[in-house]
Amino acid sequence: MLTSIFDTKAMQAARTALTGLSRRQEAISANVANIDTPGYQRRAVSFESSLAAELTTGAESPHRLRTTDPRHIDRPSGSASDQGVVEARDVVSARNDGNNVSIDEEMTLLVETQIRYQALTQSVGRRIGTLRTVIRG
Repeated sequence: MLTSIFDTKAMQAARTALTGLSRRQEAISANVANIDTPGYQRRAVSFESSLAAELTTGAESPHRLRTTDPRHIDRPSGSASDQGVVEARDVVSARNDGNNVSIDEEMTLLVETQIRYQALTQSVGRRIGTLRTVIRG
């Protein structure tokens, strides 16, 4: 019963989004850490298409495992489909050493990612607070 309260479509979407944002922050951190590494190519994490697919198709998402027996194990929350895909980003200005990291763009993306993460965690926190209030009476 308790797991079904937290296993709503909104909570699943929030979990997917938080995992994707966390992976994006890791990619940005790696980009900043390798800003002076010759030949390093910038990375980005794109999870929005997976999130949109989960929101529109729900249980029929192509990333979701289907079980045919109640004893089957459900997909773990840390699976690759939840974590987004790491891909190289196209950038117009590459330096002579082959590194294409722009600190200005990375800092902008980092701030945007942090704001989205904070907003989502606050939203989930409010949802859990509401459930706590309902349970306590």
